[in-house]
Amino acid sequence: MTNRVGHIDIAKGVSIILVALFHSNLYYFAPNFIDSMGLFRMPLFFFLSGVFFSTVVDVRTFLWKKSDALLKPYFATLLTLFFISVIFKEDHLTSQLKGIIYGNGDTIRWVPMWFLTHLFAVYCFTYFIFRFTGIRDKGAFYKLSVVAILMLIGTQWVTAFWQLKIVLPGKEITLPGLPFSLDLVFISSSFFMMGAFLRKMVIDFRPNVQILLVSVLVFVAIQLLTDARIGLNNRIYINPLLATTGAICGIYFVMVASFYINKTIILRNIFLTFGQASLFILIFHYSIQAMAYNYFSGLVDYDLGFWGAISAFLISIVTPVLIMAVATRNKVLSFIYLPLKPDKHLQVDALRCADEAQKQGVD
Repeated sequence: MTNRVGHIDIAKGVSIILVALFHSNLYYFAPNFIDSMGLFRMPLFFFLSGVFFSTVVDVRTFLWKKSDALLKPYFATLLTLFFISVIFKEDHLTSQLKGIIYGNGDTIRWVPMWFLTHLFAVYCFTYFIFRFTGIRDKGAFYKLSVVAILMLIGTQWVTAFWQLKIVLPGKEITLPGLPFSLDLVFISSSFFMMGAFLRKMVIDFRPNVQILLVSVLVFVAIQLLTDARIGLNNRIYINPLLATTGAICGIYFVMVASFYINKTIILRNIFLTFGQASLFILIFHYSIQAMAYNYFSGLVDYDLGFWGAISAFLISIVTPVLIMAVATRNKVLSFIYLPLKPDKHLQVDALRCADEAQKQGVD
């Protein structure tokens, strides 16, 4: 499929805005409301990432493409920050470098970028499951069983490596989860696989009023009447059955909203832009929001309150769009943040795989 699917790109835009909203100072004005979206915020991210998942390319090509798309901008950005720290002779440089290599949210300065290393792990994990089990050609019950088993295992050991103390000769260390947040891979890959298995339904999505109503009522009931909660970076998955149900309800609501946004010209263009710039927003919104809010705070002698928070939030999602526009025209930034053009033999492989994908009905 060469044409982009509008409502899916819009859903990605909604998803990344929810992530930026969670990290903004607006959180302090509506903590319960923003926390409630935690049930589906990251599950939605993984679900959408899985929609166009494909295993038609060979292992080498697959790893090269995913490393290029996810690990390259991650390491390039954080290593640049590291070298700036070296220039200014900051403290704890060794631990900072180790944290970048370890690659999860508790070990890096720009926390949201943990998603890039983890998504790479999810892609690899899912690729090998699909390749060695042939699950894509199995029946619905088999697929559902695999997703359920992965979710069950993942939710049971979600805290197994979180702040785990390990005694070594002469010292004690505390694990902040596994490298690349591998301890979360069963949970995140479950939502990722849901997206892959429901690919056609998502692409051809049409809202159902009855399902929407039930989804909203169930989601609200779970929020008000239970302690279900999801916070993957902090290894939180409370009341797994209800939390997963709430995540699915939230995902459906976002898909409905994206479908109707796609019907309006102005909103469609706005959210499509954010969806296409999701990588840049993910990488830069965290620091831009903090810098903008601090700058505004320095201009006045009183608390900026809501208007300062919303101004900093808007700047944090608009500025990365401008960075993307510059990156598409700058060779250095393009090399860092945009996928490289494949060489000739990879182009031949891509054409072959595209033909094969068309036969299989996958992208």
